[in-house]
Amino acid sequence: MTPVQELQDSLGRRIQYLRVSVADACNLRCVYCMPSSQMTFTKFSKLMSPVEIGTIVEAAAAVGTRTVRITGGEPLTRHDISDIASRIASADGIEDVPISTNGIFLKEKADELASAGVTRANVSIDSLKPGVFSEVTHGGDIMRVREGIEAAVEAGIWPVKINTVLMNGVNDGELEELARYALERGYSIRFIEMMPLKSNVQFQPKLFYPAARAKAEIERHFTLTPRQAGKGSGPAVNYSVDGYEGQVGFITPLSGNFCSRCNRVRITSDGRLRMCLFGDDMMDLVGILRSGGGRDDVIAKLREAIQFKPERHYLEVGKTSSETLFAMSQIGG
Repeated sequence: MTPVQELQDSLGRRIQYLRVSVADACNLRCVYCMPSSQMTFTKFSKLMSPVEIGTIVEAAAAVGTRTVRITGGEPLTRHDISDIASRIASADGIEDVPISTNGIFLKEKADELASAGVTRANVSIDSLKPGVFSEVTHGGDIMRVREGIEAAVEAGIWPVKINTVLMNGVNDGELEELARYALERGYSIRFIEMMPLKSNVQFQPKLFYPAARAKAEIERHFTLTPRQAGKGSGPAVNYSVDGYEGQVGFITPLSGNFCSRCNRVRITSDGRLRMCLFGDDMMDLVGILRSGGGRDDVIAKLREAIQFKPERHYLEVGKTSSETLFAMSQIGG
């Protein structure tokens, strides 16, 4: 499908990547994402339905979206996740349907996700040590995650990326081990600077570990060669690793702003378009459908809304730039 006019913001950035949060709830409580208590999640009846998600994705595809990432919260908490994935994958023009997951339910869901059209997976692993993993996630089982990844690969979901949030004094002592775990299995790994949210801003400075230090540590054990940005690289600066198929990447929202090459927007689980992860401008898309509108009405709103996409975020260590993003589970990063 050739779009009549691809979505482009006021700064000339072409928007080809849509992240769709299908749930703000999660079965884990990772310390950097949300607090372990006092979270209120959207009722299932108010979440976007598979049909509504499908229509919004069709509208986005008509104006140039080619990749739709399924996120959460934890997307696999939804019983209808395969229906959602199938509707996204079947939208005319969509070429790539990755999923971001904590991996706990991946072993049971891998085959149906692959059959529904999920192409690849990003899985969160912040530690390979069972005790540390459990503490960071408030009860997660690292072996279930590893088994889930293996099941996904067996089902044909490939490539796999491991997402690791860097945390000073928590996992900075096992960066080599994490990289080796990924690379020896053909996976890629991305080390991500911990972002300040309203729920973690008090302790984020203590845990912040800059990507430059992580890169220096990785280079003590592996030979890295810079790669040009390619499909699926997103905000990461990626490196080939001598002797391995997978790559190592670093995402630097604080130490190295990458907003100038941002090609994405996000849909919250209750159907609002968010132009920037750390910007507060949002527009209701699902409300258009629930009031009788259709795909063309969503397209018109997308064209209008994208002009409000900000030039950049204004994060600093210990300072967030969003008043509406309390926990990362609200939008899936």
